[in-house]
Amino acid sequence: MGQALNPYYLRKLAEWRRSALQYVNDCVKATPTKQQMQLLQVIGKEKRVTVRSGHGTGKDTSAAWIAQWFLSTRARAKVVVTAPTNRQLRDIFLTEFSKWLRQSAVADDFVIQKDVVFHKDDKKEWWLRLISPSVRSNKEEQAETLAGLHGDHLLIIVDESSGVPDPVFVPLEGALTQEDNKVLLIGNMTKNNGYFYDTHFHATISKDWTRLHWDSRESENVHPSMPQYFENKYGLNSNVFRIRVEGNPPLQDETTLIPLWAAEQCIGNEFEVAEDEPLYLGVDVARYGDDFSIILPRRGLKIYPWNTFQGISTMDLGGNILLDYQDHNAQGVAIDVIGVGAGVYDWLEKRELKGLQEINVTHSSSDIEKYHRLRDELWCRVRDNCLKGVYSFPDVLVEGNYPGSKMSMGQILANELSSVRYGFNKYGGIVVESKQKMKLRGIASPNIADALCNTEYFHNAATRYFKKKEDDDVSVSRRYRNYVGESNQGWLGV
Repeated sequence: MGQALNPYYLRKLAEWRRSALQYVNDCVKATPTKQQMQLLQVIGKEKRVTVRSGHGTGKDTSAAWIAQWFLSTRARAKVVVTAPTNRQLRDIFLTEFSKWLRQSAVADDFVIQKDVVFHKDDKKEWWLRLISPSVRSNKEEQAETLAGLHGDHLLIIVDESSGVPDPVFVPLEGALTQEDNKVLLIGNMTKNNGYFYDTHFHATISKDWTRLHWDSRESENVHPSMPQYFENKYGLNSNVFRIRVEGNPPLQDETTLIPLWAAEQCIGNEFEVAEDEPLYLGVDVARYGDDFSIILPRRGLKIYPWNTFQGISTMDLGGNILLDYQDHNAQGVAIDVIGVGAGVYDWLEKRELKGLQEINVTHSSSDIEKYHRLRDELWCRVRDNCLKGVYSFPDVLVEGNYPGSKMSMGQILANELSSVRYGFNKYGGIVVESKQKMKLRGIASPNIADALCNTEYFHNAATRYFKKKEDDDVSVSRRYRNYVGESNQGWLGV
């Protein structure tokens, strides 16, 4: 090893190998929280460890410490880390791993590359690899993610385990054949079924696992205002609060329109958007009070970072929509004209904005036996795309609503989407919970989600109705409105 001539390193190596906590204290010079100390203490003794956790508790830091500990204290160790997305692996886990390795006593022993970390003395046999399964692959292909792994010293870490497809876990037991083979599952429990869930709650399977539960309210990493924020915005009894704060799985709630796991699987999806797909804006208008106005850009199934405004006039919001329209070279704008949205629409129409479309979500749906009104149909379109995991929500970190917090924009959108309930009309058609009813049960208005729903009005017709023609002087908004009709029926038939 690169530290072979360092007497202190040699004296400490045996001690560090036995205790991940001692390694983090001595070699990394870090101070774990009580929850992290608990994990660091059990990982050295147990073969199978599973951790369900709330938000902000230091999950990724803990996983990075344990990966570094295992890699540094065993000759020719092999560490495999998998997660639902490449972004989770490279931008979050590997960034965290690199940060702590740089300040450790073994920093000079390892080389960090894009998808691999290896020891300078043995690149082929002493490494950490990042492997991401594809949620769009078939079960056989997903099962190959962790297939073929073996070694005297092997650690497998599954980060954000709820989002990893179940077939990926199939080879796990076959890989843990040697005495010093270990597996760590860790993450928010966004589902109430599946492999990760079973390691905590299945009557038989859970007995083979050392189970840890991290409530955000008990973490020194979490500011007290964080659980209060989630309680105020989503409700103490909501699934969002259970998952993000309590670190518990969602309740089986048949009235939730979009499960959190379905929306979360769309965060950071990587795919190419067709060149002929136009970009258009979805706008949800809130003039004053606690609600926010949202300007959300979209191209195809890719959602871009949106802008948020609070307490501004219709004229000022209209001006910001024009700026975003120009900045994005957009070809359309969809605005819900119920209430104050009508004023914004009128202001933009006077300026002859191309592709401007008013949406009255109280109008009829295309099939009243499926959807009560147009709003319900748009929300169900979003639900179907989330369940299929075909959206790409922006995985851009922004400042949260409580001190020291950062959240992905995609997570914020997923939280809103999963907070809405539904019922049925007398024909059996879906009726999505109104903003007014949400406020009566103490839930904040899902403004970003509503802006996304507005873009669904354009989606099927976008490539056909936003083609630029130099010899066409007819406004796109008028042409589009004439096609759809004043009743808003027929929009799904394009």
